[in-house]
Formats: sequence, structure tokens, C-alpha cells
Amino acid sequence: MNLIQESLRDNGRILVIDDDISARESLRMVLKDRYEVVLASDAQQGLAYLQEESFDLVILDIKMPGMDGITTLKEIKKLSPETEVMLLTAYASLETARDAVRYGAFDYLMKPFDKDDLLNTVRKGLEKKFQSHTSKVEQEHLRIRASLLEEQIARAKSDLIAAFEGTINALLLAIDAKDSYTNAHSRRVSELTCAIARSLGLGSSVIEGLKHASLIHDIGKIGIDERILRKQGSLSIEEYEIMKKHPEIGVTIVSAVPFLEEAIPVILHHHERYDGRGYPRGLKGKDIPLSARIVAVADAIDAMLRSRPYRGNLPEELIKKELMDNAGTQFDPLVVEVVLSEKFSII
Repeated sequence: MNLIQESLRDNGRILVIDDDISARESLRMVLKDRYEVVLASDAQQGLAYLQEESFDLVILDIKMPGMDGITTLKEIKKLSPETEVMLLTAYASLETARDAVRYGAFDYLMKPFDKDDLLNTVRKGLEKKFQSHTSKVEQEHLRIRASLLEEQIARAKSDLIAAFEGTINALLLAIDAKDSYTNAHSRRVSELTCAIARSLGLGSSVIEGLKHASLIHDIGKIGIDERILRKQGSLSIEEYEIMKKHPEIGVTIVSAVPFLEEAIPVILHHHERYDGRGYPRGLKGKDIPLSARIVAVADAIDAMLRSRPYRGNLPEELIKKELMDNAGTQFDPLVVEVVLSEKFSII
């Protein structure tokens, strides 16, 4: 037993509720050298004390005029659930005492009581009170520690998100330095991608991941010759073969950043075709990650909406026709169906 337990055992506050003055005095005489003892002659007086003061243990007689011991026990537990209660009972009320344990009494003692039995039972009650108190304190400490840990995790998550956003913005600036069209295009593709994902009923965390992945889907263009990126006319066969390398270049770039790994499927596969004739892997149908299938449609929509050096922008009705004509070949039919629905606005 540690010092705190010893202190509680020898300095606990005890309330004695008994209508028999001789019983009250007997209890006081046995306990007064070790504990602070307060006497009450009936239930009403005892409950009044409990409303004003705190006690570690109540010694309660079962048979009292007015409010009996069982009723008093219930009221004590309402007022002070943590206070331990020990019952005093004569042989005739032994069954009642046993039943009272179900209502929260920790033990009972027969009248007339033995001094040593009384002291041992009181000590057990106080130790039980201490253990309960210690458990609650430990639980509170655990709750506080858990709360602090949650705050630390939230701060770390916020810092990670800030770093994540900062990295993406830095990559977008790098793209912009090579090709200003690509930067603005990526932001618009990201907005369209999120709109399509919401229409497909995808979860918020998935949409958030798609938002970031689509922002940097063209990051590999950093490694493409500026003369090819900024060429005013159509690309030659050789130039097109070089341009087709930008998904794999993009994967090489983001692979060095651990928290951008989820963007790799979009970066690598956003130029795959539903019929298997795309690049770089020639994946077909649902073998293409859904995220890449969504970005492929968003990418094409924005490209058709914007003027390029070799053609003007297309009107919405013509864009819808292009999507419809290429559903099942270039694009995922389900994604196209969502984009063509009345609820979806391309512009």
C-alpha cells in the first residue's frame, strides 16, 4: 500500500447514520482515532450533511424510522455516486442487506459488530474508494493526453497539408515557367475533375485526392523541350513521340515526394484510351484507373473549350457531340454519361 492509500485509510471522512445513539457512539469511539467521524441521527440529517460536505464512506443502519436504509442508500448514490456505503444490519434484515449491495453498497456488517471486523471493513471501503478515485484520475489523464495527441496530430496534419499544397503550387509554377497554357489548363481540369467525381457520388476524401492529382497531371511537361510545348502548329511524328513521354517523366518527378504517390495513377494514365489505343501502357477499359478515366474526360473538355494556336474553341454542343461520339473508344462511357446529363454543366 502506498503513502496515498495509507493517508486515505487513516484520514478518511466517515458519516455514520443510525437512529440508535448508543450504536452511533460506539462507532464513533472505535473510529475517531483514525478517521474524521460525523454523526447523523436519521436519514434526513445524513442527506443534509452529504449535500453540504463530501465523505469517503457512509456507515448506514438499515432499520430506521421514517426513511429506511435502502431508500437512504439510493438517495446517497444519487447525491454522491463515488461515496462508498457500508450497511449495519441485524440478523432479521440480513437478506435486505444482501439485496442492498445490488443498489451500490460495497459491504454490510452484522450487529452487534466486532471492533476488528468494523475496522477491516471500513479500511476495505476506503481502499475501494481510493481505487475508484485513482481510476477516474487516470482516465482523466488519459483523456487529456488523448486530447493533446489529437491536437498534435491535427497540427501535424495541417503542416503536412500546407507542405502538400506548397509542393503542388511550386510544381504548378514550374509548369507555368515552361508553358503558361498548361498551368491555367491544369487548374481548370482540376475543377472539372472534382465536378465529375461529385456527380459520380465519390467520397470527399477521394475527391480531395483527385483535386490534387489533376492539378499536376501534366507535371511531366517540365521535361519536354519548350519548342515542342510552344509550337504554333501541329506536332510532327517525332515531336509527338517526345510529347508522349511526359506521363512517365511526371511519375519520375513525383515519385521523389512520398505524399504525392496517390497522384501517380492520374499522371501516368490520363492519356490512356478506353479502347486500349492510348499511351503510355495501352491499358483498356476498366484496367485504366477510374481517377485517370475521369481526368481524361476533364482534360479533353477543357482543351476543346479553349482556343489553341491551330484552332479556335468549340461550342458546348459540339463538345458534347465529340464526347458522345468517342464514348467507349477514347472515353469511359459512364464518365461521359455523367457529363452529358442535364444536371452537369460543362461551362
